[in-house]
Amino acid sequence: MIDFIKRICIALVLALFIGMLFVGTSYTFAHEDEKLPEELVEAHIWPTVGDVTDTYGTRNGKHYGIDIAAEEGTPVISIETGVVTRSYYSDTYGHVIFVEHENGLETVYAHLNERLVDELEVVDEGQLIGTVGTTGESSGNHLHFEVHYGNWNIEKSESIDPFVVLSTEPEYMYAALGEESPYGSDWRTRDSITVSSNDKHRNSDGMIVVTVNRGDTISKIAYENNVSVEEVMNWNLLENDVIYHDQELKLYPNKDRHVVKKGETLTAIADKYQLSIEGLQELNKLQSDLITTGQSLVINK
Repeated sequence: MIDFIKRICIALVLALFIGMLFVGTSYTFAHEDEKLPEELVEAHIWPTVGDVTDTYGTRNGKHYGIDIAAEEGTPVISIETGVVTRSYYSDTYGHVIFVEHENGLETVYAHLNERLVDELEVVDEGQLIGTVGTTGESSGNHLHFEVHYGNWNIEKSESIDPFVVLSTEPEYMYAALGEESPYGSDWRTRDSITVSSNDKHRNSDGMIVVTVNRGDTISKIAYENNVSVEEVMNWNLLENDVIYHDQELKLYPNKDRHVVKKGETLTAIADKYQLSIEGLQELNKLQSDLITTGQSLVINK
């Protein structure tokens, strides 16, 4: 209980500290004419848990990230789903990982004690990718964390202040602790970003191309388009149900079928399509009126 209270206090102090940094200060971008999309501002979980010991823009403007001091071995996680573009040892960064995200960001995790992912590996939001260390040009255990709105380059001209994209909500700050966090994984279920409806268009062969919006899931897209999750995965050669912002998915909705939604009964479905229960059972070779969510039913031959 004492440990829980201590963690709460640390989170609140850290949130206050970050808030003070923003008071009277405009966000710093790589180019003044670029605008970071509103949905990215303060919308991401933190890469690790510790004390912020250095901020963006210090050292005569040559510090292009923030430093988070923590004990060696403290978990380091990806702040967003993405693809590992680099995972190697650098004389300056030490063990370092670069992750490119579909939302236009590229994040850098440096001075790691160990790297747990390889180049071209797809990582999920919150996935463990390494641990805090002091490799490379480092004077103590900490994570040097950078955010670039665009791809990383040697001049770091696309760098932005990580505080711009990191949330001040305590559960987002403690995400790296997983279930050991005093908040559990509450950050996974919070709707911090408003999601617009799917953008879609139909090809001449009846195929619908759906563009994934931030916050979408395969289940949500399947539900809205009256197809099954399994069909979406098969049509798009997906090995799992992970999808990405701006990813395009091919769907082939069939007006002669109905995908069972949560709470629906066979009677309600039969009434909707003006069929008898017996006729619906015969069409689908059902032995009873038991149906399951996500099940695909033929409603017209």
